[in-house]
Amino acid sequence: MLYFFLSYARGDEDDLVRQFYNDLSVEVRVRAGLHKDAEVGFIDARMKSGTIWSAELADALSQCRSFIALLSPRYFLSRPCGQEWQIFSDRVARYVEEMGVDPSVLKPLLWVPLPPSKMHPVAARIQFSSDLLGDNCVRQLMRLQRHQDAYREFVFELAGQIVDSAEAHPIPEGHSYPDLESAPSVFHAPAPSRPESLNGSEGAAALDPLTVHFVVAALTRSKAHSVRSDRAVYGDRPRDWAPYLPTRSSPLAEYASAIAESRSLASRVGDLEELAERAEVASQHNQIVVLLVDAWVTELEEATQALTAYNTRETRDREPTTAVLIPRSLDDRETVAHWRRLSEECRRIFRRTSEDDELYRSNIPTFQAFEQDLPAVLEVAVNRMFVSGHIQRQPGGEVSSDRPMLDAP
Repeated sequence: MLYFFLSYARGDEDDLVRQFYNDLSVEVRVRAGLHKDAEVGFIDARMKSGTIWSAELADALSQCRSFIALLSPRYFLSRPCGQEWQIFSDRVARYVEEMGVDPSVLKPLLWVPLPPSKMHPVAARIQFSSDLLGDNCVRQLMRLQRHQDAYREFVFELAGQIVDSAEAHPIPEGHSYPDLESAPSVFHAPAPSRPESLNGSEGAAALDPLTVHFVVAALTRSKAHSVRSDRAVYGDRPRDWAPYLPTRSSPLAEYASAIAESRSLASRVGDLEELAERAEVASQHNQIVVLLVDAWVTELEEATQALTAYNTRETRDREPTTAVLIPRSLDDRETVAHWRRLSEECRRIFRRTSEDDELYRSNIPTFQAFEQDLPAVLEVAVNRMFVSGHIQRQPGGEVSSDRPMLDAP
């Protein structure tokens, strides 16, 4: 039996989260009378940012008897965390409907302090409380020496609840989504797949300021016929481009969006024909543009013209921060053979951007290298956005015109 699933946002002190998972697992084994090597919980600590849901994670969500969520600001921004919560809560809802009893097996814990304004309503309704926690959060109990006894007592108490509820309330296994990645996130309202007009006031206002526009400049399967012989990495749309086949089969833009989300950034994906429109929105709202470029697209005149026009446009006061990433998969022998010519053409097109080593990343040979380069690029882009840009946020409540004053001690 898998007693619990530990859900957390990556980057929230992963080593400390792992320690909490290990401490809780030990106590659950003791309370359940199991061998010291028995698997009693699940934590998705091995999956890297941007990878597709693992079979192990899917099985764990389908079988676990309780769900422990470590709440933080990053947790509510994470779509995978919202999907995990949704999938488990659906199982609980089926149990409640069948048995008429609330099993109390979904337990949100404060990992860091959260003011009421930062607490998502879904979590606020069922927030777990313990006299041992008091006004503290789990992370604080772990980090401060004076709370060590309270931390051990808390883990012991939580393990007892997990074991008791698992044995008393066998919630149904399985899930209602044939593809777990398509499950909705309980923290995110569904968005249209493609806005009719990004320049419209409604669409623009809905975009979060911390947004990355991924624009895919790539061939389609049909256009690749006139350019190259190997067309396995292409689909019906440019955004279907999967340059790291067979290592990674899903479109690169999907991985890029997942990586952005793991860094608390919203993301939108578009094709090259949308570049000018998305750049305009990014300019107005101080957002980031990341071009994912298939080097073979430089063989198409219309694509070359569009990219050149974007790179040579006149700089404005609110120019969007723009990065360029150009994969060159080592598994793609045809691209490797023609790389010198293709890369030189890319540098000619992006001659202004290519001088910026932090935001221009070419010759990315593996998916693992892409996983390292994109987060680094996003960090640089966000830093530049804050230094030179403007963040548009609507103030909450009434805005006072009085000058702020500090009270004397």
